Amino acid sequence: MASLINLTRGNEIGANCYYLDLDGKGVLLDSGMHPKAESFAALPNFDALGRRKAECIFLSHAHHDHLGTIPLAMQRFPDAKLFMSEPTYFLAEPLLHNSVNVMKRQRLEKGIAEYPLFNHGDLKHLVERWQACHLNQWWSTEGFPVKETEKADIRFRFHHAGHILGAVMTEIQSAGKRILYTGDINLKDQTLMNKARVPEGAFDTLIIECTRGANPTLPGYSRKAEIRRFIDAIQNIFDNHGSLLIPVFAMGKTQEILTILDEAQRHGEIPDEPIYIGGLGRIFTEIYDKMAYCSERFLPNLQIMEDIHPQVFDWTKLKNFKQKKGQILLVPSGMMTEQTTSNRLAQHYLAREQDGIFFVGYCDPDSPAGRLKKTARGERVSLNPDFGDQPVLCSVKHFDFTSHALREDLLDFILEVKPKTCFLVHGDTAALTWFQSQLAEKAAGIKVHIPESGKEIPF
Repeated sequence: MASLINLTRGNEIGANCYYLDLDGKGVLLDSGMHPKAESFAALPNFDALGRRKAECIFLSHAHHDHLGTIPLAMQRFPDAKLFMSEPTYFLAEPLLHNSVNVMKRQRLEKGIAEYPLFNHGDLKHLVERWQACHLNQWWSTEGFPVKETEKADIRFRFHHAGHILGAVMTEIQSAGKRILYTGDINLKDQTLMNKARVPEGAFDTLIIECTRGANPTLPGYSRKAEIRRFIDAIQNIFDNHGSLLIPVFAMGKTQEILTILDEAQRHGEIPDEPIYIGGLGRIFTEIYDKMAYCSERFLPNLQIMEDIHPQVFDWTKLKNFKQKKGQILLVPSGMMTEQTTSNRLAQHYLAREQDGIFFVGYCDPDSPAGRLKKTARGERVSLNPDFGDQPVLCSVKHFDFTSHALREDLLDFILEVKPKTCFLVHGDTAALTWFQSQLAEKAAGIKVHIPESGKEIPF
């Protein structure tokens, strides 16, 4: 008998974490931190596990809402190994060290006494229990490769998920049954990362992300057309002698947009001017370059730092910053969180009609980026209490370069796999219920669950 416990605190895109009990052996899938909550409210609901143990932990990819509390999970399960892909092995450590630095700053700025929840010394010790695994190879939970014919109580293998560098789907075999946890998945090619490589055959149980379930794909949408719209909008800014700010996540989106901009510059579609990135973006870009030949990506010969030459923006010069015509800044954070570089730079852009602030990924409606997106030109917005309300005179646009699967593609994927049991996770209520209703109509034979937080569901 097997069961699943959703340790995310609600049906939302939060602190993703799921526990599988496979005939008495525990497996943890991801351990993230809620992107909006703080302190202990940002953690998975570990208390729901009681005294349960975990044989191992699987990490799908190096995004904060999936790995932000990995150190706490490893401390709770001191005998469990952490398995991940090779690129994630290199991406996860600097991301978690940066998380420590952010928590230390928030302790001072917001008075959160519990922060940091772990420290740099903890990470140095815990990394010794991390293991990188090649894709498409069967492994035992002890960390040894196993042959297809070998017997094992639990075996697993990773499949390329197409989301960001190193993102994987985790296939688990237990008691002759196949379980697939998608993590975050993309079923269409991006500019740099190619689409997921879906494993063949049917699965008994599917645990699938539903991020975009509430977002119907607009008629005529294509990534190619969106890139064309993006490049045309950039050139329009430059024709008006303006500068462009692109708030962006340091990992994944920075490298994707750099590649798009480089191709446009090479084809003479926009001026060949320097592009600026953040310091953390540089760290992750160097890892993308290091992994170019041993990961699933397009343009393996492209060394972004060497070939595109992005400049690292010096945040210490923010106070005296002056825009220049043709300047592009790709700086964190994508949500324009208070006290981040993009938030503070925005104060220089808002009141300049010739400039632009372009969003290229998801923006939480309650974040500063979300508030700016909803503000009409000429109205006022507050992005940071230090600066108060400001008029929005610059051009504000959004471009959909999602690294998540479109909901129609995810639905087709579920219908193709036809699992006996399907758990819908990683989505808000509207996204989850859309998939639930569609599957009830088109695949009544699939047992569909939207798992409540902390509730054990046998399957």
